[in-house]
Amino acid sequence: MWLFVVIALSVLLAISVVLGLTGYYFSVSYRNFDSDLVVGESAVVPVKTNEATVISYTFDGGYLPEENIPQVIQVELKDLERDVFLRVKAAVFGGDEEFNFITTEHFIKEEDGYYYYDQVLTGGNKISFCNFIKFPLKSNFEPNRKYVLSLVFETLSSELEVEKIWKRANNG
Repeated sequence: MWLFVVIALSVLLAISVVLGLTGYYFSVSYRNFDSDLVVGESAVVPVKTNEATVISYTFDGGYLPEENIPQVIQVELKDLERDVFLRVKAAVFGGDEEFNFITTEHFIKEEDGYYYYDQVLTGGNKISFCNFIKFPLKSNFEPNRKYVLSLVFETLSSELEVEKIWKRANNG
């Protein structure tokens, strides 16, 4: 009987050590997670025809509501031989807030949450998407947590019927 108790306690000790160490390593990696970009750093996003490109920013929840953070994001079309239509959408992981971007004059935010470039982006050119990120008025970010802001840049060839494919909210 005592042999069974010793073996059972040894197994439970081994399991608790393994779970404790993996939990510790997970918590350390979560606290130190990082994306390539930090809010406030400029970025150039290379896009290709008929593809989506994602960039992600890491930030903590210590920003004030309605605060404007300088953020220059440029989009560069790598394909020299094609022209594209462009749209951008943002998502926050770890929170459900919707950010607003103080965009350049050629981007229009539609009801579907996308920012549409109102011209055709010609091959090899670079444009500015935004100059500032504006934090939401009613934000529920916690100062001691980290969040990830991801931007998805989608392109469609100018030869395609973009209105039928993207179905912008205000155009049906």
